[in-house]
Amino acid sequence: MPTRSVLRTVVLTVAIVACSFGASGQDQWRRIDQTQYVGAKKCAECHQDYFDGWEKTLHAKMIQPVVAEGPGKTVVADFSQPSEHRDFELKDVKWVIGSRWKQRFIGEIDGEEVVYPTQWNVKDKIWQPYRGRGDWWYPYHPDWKDRSNFKLCAGCHSTGVDHYTQDWAELNIACESCHGPGKAHSETSLIEDIVNPARLDYDRSMEVCLSCHQSGKPQGTEYAWPVGYQPGLKLSDFWEAFKPVQAEETSEFWKNGTAHKNRVQGNTYQHSKMEREGIQCSVCHDSHGSRHLSMNTKSAATNALCLMCHGPAKDIGPDYDDLSEHTHHAATSVGSRCIECHMVKTGRNAAPLESRNHTFNFISPADTIEYGSPNSCNVCHSDETPEWALALVKEWYE
Repeated sequence: MPTRSVLRTVVLTVAIVACSFGASGQDQWRRIDQTQYVGAKKCAECHQDYFDGWEKTLHAKMIQPVVAEGPGKTVVADFSQPSEHRDFELKDVKWVIGSRWKQRFIGEIDGEEVVYPTQWNVKDKIWQPYRGRGDWWYPYHPDWKDRSNFKLCAGCHSTGVDHYTQDWAELNIACESCHGPGKAHSETSLIEDIVNPARLDYDRSMEVCLSCHQSGKPQGTEYAWPVGYQPGLKLSDFWEAFKPVQAEETSEFWKNGTAHKNRVQGNTYQHSKMEREGIQCSVCHDSHGSRHLSMNTKSAATNALCLMCHGPAKDIGPDYDDLSEHTHHAATSVGSRCIECHMVKTGRNAAPLESRNHTFNFISPADTIEYGSPNSCNVCHSDETPEWALALVKEWYE
């Protein structure tokens, strides 16, 4: 097995050819050599099973061309529905972004691909404004509605983006987003010529996921993604992660440090006991796809995912004869799903309470009373008060 130093050397020598640092502007970041990328279909020549699984994931459908009808339809928004928030039509759209929570749209303005400031709420089936004012870069760019997609979104939504060329090597979050450029490996088939997160040390492996699933900022104010980062490198050289401040509400965190928005999975995870115990994202998620929601390795809806490590006959977690003893809900009800209490939906996406918090802590109703943050009870029992929920929690769990 190659050592960490060998893998790092391979990444540095094979993946990237140029590195220049200037006092300001785009020259301060490393350049991505797009000629070293071969594309997912090339990877499929030897890794067909992985390709077939990945192709069914939302990673493979992050940015898509406009297909309004038919079996390959990519547009989920209803452009026949008028809206005061939308000043563009389907004919003006070049690419669609996303499809699970929301769908946004890229068009060309003055020769640049930009994300329109309107999105389709998939759950509620309505048009709504997409505002950047909650993001750290908003105060620096009052012209953000005309700013290039390659400065705001493309770095995480596509593969091998080079900020110099303002172009991607491949659409979507493809094989080389996680494994790095594959040209050398496709020519030699040597494991030393490709990055495999499973062979990296814990930190470098986790950072492959964190590079897009962790809120933060790069140097300067021009870009909103870790410019120049590639798998196997040290993420903190390219990206400063945001951290919660106790009793302070920010765009990313509630006052109790739980997720206030999407893309904070990595931030909250890094403050969890799971992270301290060395559990990796890949224990619960399969980036090559699975038949379960959110690319889970097992079903979270049936608790199979969590019971791999927790519960009766395990060293970790509650010991009980009947699940209801622990949850105080019917065993087959939503209230007895581990994730509804320990990964409650606290983060906002297109609509409130869509993204799950990754601290894995039970969030007490006392947090809502003190901080105003969502809790593990009232997200489901929204017709009751936090005081009602806290009284039950105290009764059940002395």
